[in-house]
Amino acid sequence: MRACAITCVALAAAFITTVGCGRPTSPSATVPERFAILAPASASADLANMFTETGASQWARARGQLRGFQFYQQSLRSFCPTCGPNTVAQILQARAGGAFAWLTSNGIQVGVEAGAVKEHTCDGRALGHVLLNDMSPIYATGSHVTFVAMDEPFAAALPNRGILGLATCNFSIDQTVVQVKAFIDTVHASHPAIRVGLIEPYPLFTVDDITTFIVALENVGVRLPFFRLDFDIRHRLNEEANANADLRKLRDFVQGRGIDFELIVTGYDGRTDAGAVASAMALAYEVSVAVGRPSAVVFQDWSTDRLGLTTSAVNLPEQQVGSLTWLLNSGVDVFR
Repeated sequence: MRACAITCVALAAAFITTVGCGRPTSPSATVPERFAILAPASASADLANMFTETGASQWARARGQLRGFQFYQQSLRSFCPTCGPNTVAQILQARAGGAFAWLTSNGIQVGVEAGAVKEHTCDGRALGHVLLNDMSPIYATGSHVTFVAMDEPFAAALPNRGILGLATCNFSIDQTVVQVKAFIDTVHASHPAIRVGLIEPYPLFTVDDITTFIVALENVGVRLPFFRLDFDIRHRLNEEANANADLRKLRDFVQGRGIDFELIVTGYDGRTDAGAVASAMALAYEVSVAVGRPSAVVFQDWSTDRLGLTTSAVNLPEQQVGSLTWLLNSGVDVFR
């Protein structure tokens, strides 16, 4: 992996309309050859600027490769203390008609990452209502949400494994699936066509853990449309762990049940742009070798202060090594 990371740093150095009149109410269709999803950090310095006329010109290539654009649910609120300069009002005011309708008019799905069970709120039904409220600005502009990615509910719910160092709900698996189902049912009661899928971390959870969660959900009537893997290459349980075999086993299990297998690509070394890019590209190469191209690849950033100097992650321009749109363009090439 060290050699791969060094190679990726070298690669990093080398790469130097109008809104329609209709009001769509159902999620957009999935185009298989467009498999990339962009998920900027909620506090990224230029999130709102991405949707202005000037900002949009700075990620034209990346936008042409997108299946979806994913927002953190807190970015959809009028007040968000962790969102830096970004509020939903700024996103809406970035262009006439608002950013959400503009994405839809460009054939880009709108997605949201949301909490279904969280350490601070273990009630899935309550969090479902929170999400419905958070999504309301999207629907108010005539756009719609195609997918919701549940942010690691089993990691939040099950007893702590001593790695994350976070409080949990201290639930059993059976208790967790009840709350996850309550969240999904609450969302579907208002928007039945939204695809609600699951994110969970590996290797914090083993492949056997993850398959157990999926079967437990099926036993209470939840059929996931997608499973999205958060593969943290820093936290391999031991040097002998065969990640490639694990990835193939998980992909085959998921796809065998008619569930789309998706992957998050993110930079885990957030101290510098070069480090972030290197770790993200190393992850992309490792997964592409193991399992080829997943159904979707999510190029995601959750950093807020990369250098510890009140600087924030950036998305633009796509020609700038280290920007999130640069990572998307480079990463998509790995999976082609």
